[in-house]
Amino acid sequence: MSLLLRRRSRSETRPQANPVEKTKQPDSDKLDKQQQQANHHQMRHHQPHASEQNLNKLGLVSSGSSGNGMGRRKTSAELISEAKMFLGESVNAVPLMATGGARLVSTRRPITPRESGRVLYGKVALAGRPPSAFSMRYLQNEKPSTPRQLPALSGSGPATPMPTRNGALLCQSSTETLIELLKQHSGLKDCSDETVQHINAILQELYTRVRKQERNYKRGFILGGLYGLVECSSPRVLLAVARVVLALRVTGSNLTGACKLIFKVARHEQHDALFHEHDVLELLIDGLGHASPLDEPEACIYAYGCIRFLTASSAQERDDALNRNWIGLESSGESHSLPIPAPMPPALSAISTSLCPRKLTGQQTLVSRLARHGAVELMILHLQMLNEAGATKRLQGPPLHTLYQLSAAMRALADVSQQQQRLQLQLQLACPHLIRAAEVSMGEMEVQANVVRTLSVLSEDSDCCETLHNYAARIGLLLGPSCAGGGQCSERLLAVLSRLGYMLGNILAKHETARIQYFHNDVAMEYLLNILEQLNERSPSSVAHLDAQIKLIRVVANMSVNPEVGAGLGNVRSLGAVLLKLLSKTSEELTKKKSPEQQELLHATLGALHNLCFYQDKQAAVQPLAKGSLQSLIDDLSASLAKVLGNCQTSVTKVELARVLGNLTRNEQARRCFCAAGGLPLMVQQLTKQAAGQDYELRTCAIGVLVNLLGDGEQRGPFLQLRGAELLSLLLRGSLEQEDWFLANIVCQALWNLLIDGHCAANLCQSGHILDEVSDLLADYLDEDRLSPGDDDNDNDEDDPERESENLDVTETDPEAHDALWEDFALVATDLLERIQNNFDRQQQSQALLPQNADNEDDNDVFIEEM
Repeated sequence: MSLLLRRRSRSETRPQANPVEKTKQPDSDKLDKQQQQANHHQMRHHQPHASEQNLNKLGLVSSGSSGNGMGRRKTSAELISEAKMFLGESVNAVPLMATGGARLVSTRRPITPRESGRVLYGKVALAGRPPSAFSMRYLQNEKPSTPRQLPALSGSGPATPMPTRNGALLCQSSTETLIELLKQHSGLKDCSDETVQHINAILQELYTRVRKQERNYKRGFILGGLYGLVECSSPRVLLAVARVVLALRVTGSNLTGACKLIFKVARHEQHDALFHEHDVLELLIDGLGHASPLDEPEACIYAYGCIRFLTASSAQERDDALNRNWIGLESSGESHSLPIPAPMPPALSAISTSLCPRKLTGQQTLVSRLARHGAVELMILHLQMLNEAGATKRLQGPPLHTLYQLSAAMRALADVSQQQQRLQLQLQLACPHLIRAAEVSMGEMEVQANVVRTLSVLSEDSDCCETLHNYAARIGLLLGPSCAGGGQCSERLLAVLSRLGYMLGNILAKHETARIQYFHNDVAMEYLLNILEQLNERSPSSVAHLDAQIKLIRVVANMSVNPEVGAGLGNVRSLGAVLLKLLSKTSEELTKKKSPEQQELLHATLGALHNLCFYQDKQAAVQPLAKGSLQSLIDDLSASLAKVLGNCQTSVTKVELARVLGNLTRNEQARRCFCAAGGLPLMVQQLTKQAAGQDYELRTCAIGVLVNLLGDGEQRGPFLQLRGAELLSLLLRGSLEQEDWFLANIVCQALWNLLIDGHCAANLCQSGHILDEVSDLLADYLDEDRLSPGDDDNDNDEDDPERESENLDVTETDPEAHDALWEDFALVATDLLERIQNNFDRQQQSQALLPQNADNEDDNDVFIEEM
């Protein structure tokens, strides 16, 4: 394989008379930096890269070309920004690239169906589950001699006069009197605001006394007085009743009844504000602390249902916002970050937050209260108890339904836990127990889907992801049951697959050890391949089907960022066939009907191929190749990419295709198959269209592919016939006019590989004008004096405080950073200029002495040696 010339100082000795020539090509150590530089220049260079006069040479029409010639000098701010970008420190840079020329793949969050209202289970029909709607059948004495038998009122003689509705008199009344007042409203349903206020005043006074640890013998008496109010339609009264019951530290059916009362209020969003007025949530957590999810499962079900309702109001809105933003970015080719207006650097953002703290939403306030009161620790304890029970005997009935609600409540907490470090730390501790819960609930698809959904949300947090990465292969084993059976996948199964893939994709995007761990777990890999094959064999019947494919393909893409894994996956059975079929089928579907899901699936597939192809630059040493492996399908893949590129009409997709080809064409066999399928004219066509276009990234990727293709001698002649040399000259002029040293660098690499061929060099030397123009351009822009201000300029600026400050900023930041891109260009351009001059000399001196033989001999030696 041909490699990029080793960089050297311009002060070093130049090559001898007959140097060993090398074809130019970005190697694995430099590709990442060049891609990052290309991203930077894509943001900077919005103007066309050539003048209208040059475009006319190729028969093109200028579309907004400025033709400004020499670019303006950069300000100090621009130079510093460029230096930071060059060093990978730009505050707005998105870290998409990984070492070794592979890059991470991002996808949108899995789609969460919107529930029409607050119900415990939605459309789920779980056998034996407690109902979402219920009648309050009890609040009772915990140890009554007979049901509902209340103790007689103490004292004898004339009855105590009942106080009026003056609240000041309530504190002077006995507890017995307060209960009698409540009994006057027994069976009350609809009531006026005045009555609600009166009852609440009584209940508040009663609550205050109960909290002062009144004698326990009054517990049954108090509960009996409260029983008659449970059918009241006023949510304020119901919450006030529940507060008194919970303050009595009840257990058993009374605790369940109190939880039902709170649930009855919490199931309506318009009542959320009531929970901010008092400590009912804290009392609820205290009550649950005395309960067991195995012995009092109904109390836990309704209590966690309340927490889920009260903290999840904004969760669906957040899902919708994320997916709306993703779709908007996908259409513009930037699917890796959300469009935030006027982005603020992290340091400034932190300062802004500390000086002007963001006001918490209603849900976040409730979450904060729950976290401070130990709700998450209690949930983890209950989770452990359920897991331990499920390890010895399959969970079913109410305990299983408790796990459903508990995991849903924890997911709601995770959704609004931003800027609450304590809560995030607590949720991080829950991750291993949730993984165990997902294993315990295997076979119970509805419950497992809820647990996995919670884990997928937690995987978005970096701290939780840090914990989860140790369990990557174990999470992959959860795909196992999905591989059994045939037929169409249910929507719930597809949802589980989608969220498992999303979670694994997040983990593998961040942790190198997780990639290796997953790849070396044969069972997890087998499950992943099996499910990919099964999904690929079935025609996509829904958006959920496509979403599951997207997320699982992303697992492959992010896993293959690791060099060992990326190389190993090239000879894994069936993976190449899956990706090739997805590439062909999805691109065909997009030509018929465009959909966001189909396009995302195509881009995820191309992302996986981009990474895998980078490690297939050499022919496989292991023989025979596994059936359906990527290495065994290099020919078909190369031809398929050429076909897809030829039919593609979307600029964003063309960029992704060019990226894949940039890696794939480092392989000799792939280069030949791609060109045999008409790949060379296709790449020239893309560059001709983009010579004055706005899509900078497509232009740079396409030139990178040309660098590889021109490394093969048989492609140089056809390239000249396509007017390729003239095209490269045009691109070089445009990039130099804009001082785009990165683009100029790779154009010079393509010219270098073209001029290695003796026939091509001779033809270009004879025609003269193209190489003359290139030589003049290189000589002009290699002049360092052109780029740095002279002594006269410095003298004139001595009295300019703004210029003095500008120069000081650049010097103090990094005096050499702004020259780094130019230095890279200069090293390659200097060698290219010498190559051109040597060709001219040979042409003039050896026209009668077999010049073509000499050049071909030199070329063959070099190319064979590099191969």
